[in-house]
Amino acid sequence: MKRPSPTAISPRRRAWPPLLAALAVLVSLAGCGFHLQGASPLPSGVERMHVSYSDDYRVGDPPLVQTLEQRLRERGVLGESGAAAQLDIAEIDNNQRIVSVSPRDGRVAEYELTTRVRFDYSVNGATQLSGETLSVTRNYSFDDTERLAAEAEQRDLLTSMHRELADLILLRIADANDRLGAAAGDKGA
Repeated sequence: MKRPSPTAISPRRRAWPPLLAALAVLVSLAGCGFHLQGASPLPSGVERMHVSYSDDYRVGDPPLVQTLEQRLRERGVLGESGAAAQLDIAEIDNNQRIVSVSPRDGRVAEYELTTRVRFDYSVNGATQLSGETLSVTRNYSFDDTERLAAEAEQRDLLTSMHRELADLILLRIADANDRLGAAAGDKGA
């Protein structure tokens, strides 16, 4: 019968360090306010959030508002106008500017797209965020000979930017809700 050497480590003991490391990472992420994408951005006791946007010169909601509503719907927290949490998109500004031109023929070679959003957030009538502004900027190359491809790239970039802004808005709201929960905990203590 062969005896194990004194320096041999059993497979069970080898499995523990990676598991403990993964657990430590999860605990530290939870402690810093990190939320999984599917997690609710709302404070405890609040079940629904309504997203509003008003522009008298536009028919329908802009893509950013639609993306926000989709994110909330996926999380099961999208509400009607009477919901306890209210996200009011005050302004959405999409800009495009020329970044560079071709030295050969003077035509546009690169554009910069910027989307800026200003919003307010309230819970049960109490303002949590007021006049918050976020923006996302991307550059893209432009070739006039491939106009359709450039237009498709611009659309894809705008869609990506709206998704990123929606996620940033929800992260900002989750952070405000964490502060709201901490303040409520301080009052209760």
